[in-house]
Amino acid sequence: MQLHRAGIPNLVVVGNGAPMFIAGFRETTGFTGPIYTDPSLEVYKAAQLKRGLGTFMKLGAVKATVGSVARGFRQGRTQGDATQQGGVIVIARDGRVLYHHISEYPGDNASPDDIRSHMLAA
Repeated sequence: MQLHRAGIPNLVVVGNGAPMFIAGFRETTGFTGPIYTDPSLEVYKAAQLKRGLGTFMKLGAVKATVGSVARGFRQGRTQGDATQQGGVIVIARDGRVLYHHISEYPGDNASPDDIRSHMLAA
């Protein structure tokens, strides 16, 4: 949530867990912006985000996991569909999609600098 802390406006998070998990997400991340949840995964499908066990069977997933553990990160309890990968979409006020990152595997995250630059361009 580095972007929100950097004062980038209009950042929205959409999770796939139950609504009761939103408070815990806020506490863990410090994110104060809008948070929505879609356990049906319809938003994820519309955004063409990847889902399935196959997303874990990629070399990039192994590298990302090893790198995270080496940096001291530990995954907490999964809340929602663990096989659903995320992504980032930056949408201009007029509805144009300015940036669309689809995570191929766990740990395949968009660069905060890339997101920020596209958000500022909106």
